[in-house]
Amino acid sequence: MTLSSVVLVLLQVYSLHRMAVAKPTCLLEGNMVQSAHHLLRDLGGPFPILCLPYRANISFPDSAFPTAKANHIQCRRALRVVYESLQGAEQVFEDHGLPVGGGGVTWDREKLNRFRHLQHRLLEKGSCLSSVDSGVLPSYFSNVTAVLQQQDSASCGWMSLKRDLLRVLESTLHHQPSCFTWRHAH
Repeated sequence: MTLSSVVLVLLQVYSLHRMAVAKPTCLLEGNMVQSAHHLLRDLGGPFPILCLPYRANISFPDSAFPTAKANHIQCRRALRVVYESLQGAEQVFEDHGLPVGGGGVTWDREKLNRFRHLQHRLLEKGSCLSSVDSGVLPSYFSNVTAVLQQQDSASCGWMSLKRDLLRVLESTLHHQPSCFTWRHAH
């Protein structure tokens, strides 16, 4: 075997190794996700006690979250859960209007508008994460929609959506921080 053949084989092995451990090429900005989380957290009060009975109907599926340490596949899955959650929430906002002051929901309009702006930017930047196989999230959003359509429980639907979006963003930021790009030291 000639020297050039050995170098070529080593380069191929090295590139395969880099592909196996590399981060996904489609990333979301961690700072932007963190800002969206903080705005959502600060929108309004805590989850109301009167909404506790709806927890059985609206429960974000634990199976959507990656269980392993951040590698290429788990990062892609984690980022896809964030993207699809924001996308599903966007559809709910479009179909049911904004929950400001209606149905017992008292969310800060300015913070909600700022959150929605970040949500749009994240959906734009993360469009490469969209998937044909949406998995378990469509049934979750169907349950949210069903509760929103009931006049007496609409506020619980909005509060459940907020609670679960917070959980998705917080969990991914906490357990998979290396899956995001960060503008400053994290």
